[in-house]
Amino acid sequence: MNRPLAYTPSTPLGRKLCSYMVLTDEERNFLSELERNVTKLPARADLLQQGERYGTVRVMRDGWAIRHKALPDGRRQVVNFVLPGDIIGFYCNLFETADHGVTTLTSVEVASFAPDRIFELFKRFPRLAAALAWSGAKEEAIIAERLLSVGRRTALERTAHLIVELLKRLSLVGLADGGRFILPVTQEILADALGLSIVHINRTLRRLRDIGLIEVAGQQITVNDDKQLSSVGQFDELYLHLIRAPKRLEHALDQAPDRSRAMP
Repeated sequence: MNRPLAYTPSTPLGRKLCSYMVLTDEERNFLSELERNVTKLPARADLLQQGERYGTVRVMRDGWAIRHKALPDGRRQVVNFVLPGDIIGFYCNLFETADHGVTTLTSVEVASFAPDRIFELFKRFPRLAAALAWSGAKEEAIIAERLLSVGRRTALERTAHLIVELLKRLSLVGLADGGRFILPVTQEILADALGLSIVHINRTLRRLRDIGLIEVAGQQITVNDDKQLSSVGQFDELYLHLIRAPKRLEHALDQAPDRSRAMP
């Protein structure tokens, strides 16, 4: 296997994975191949519907979407935000039917590939597969943290926590600068994500502005003091796993047979 070389990734997914593990030329080329087929879709488009069979796997390259679950009477819970660099349907080979929906909040750009490429990925590029598994495990941890927020945090804590989380996630893929980022989310969506009423969301955002922790200008959020905002939200970034791959893992995977040349 070629030794990993440092490079500047050109897509959000590449930037996210390289924060975890330095990729080889072969791994980088395969990742680029997975993102070759790109489609643009408008806001309010369903990328995945709850209860439908999985089709293609998608990589979010630009724009925002939400993962959500709904009750038969239409009540909805937003369980996570899909940001650039996130993958939709990574576990489609394990689960045939989607247990949640994914709907775009903005116009988006997504890359699509066949589910069989996941098998190819695990066979040929175990290091890259480990990095993608890390990304999937991190998303599960985010959902667990959201459950804790809805169940135990106050309205102020929930809102502060979510703002810090989004700042960290967007910074990872180069979409936040100096504490500023674009939040293309209505108060209704925030209410669905945090289990609050729209009136409560409005009051909570106003309170965070009044005490000087954030500024809001249209869709732009500026975090003035991320440490204090983290304290208000009782935010511990451990669940985001913003760390490099353990040396023992990289060493073990470097010893794996190089199958990239053996495959046709």
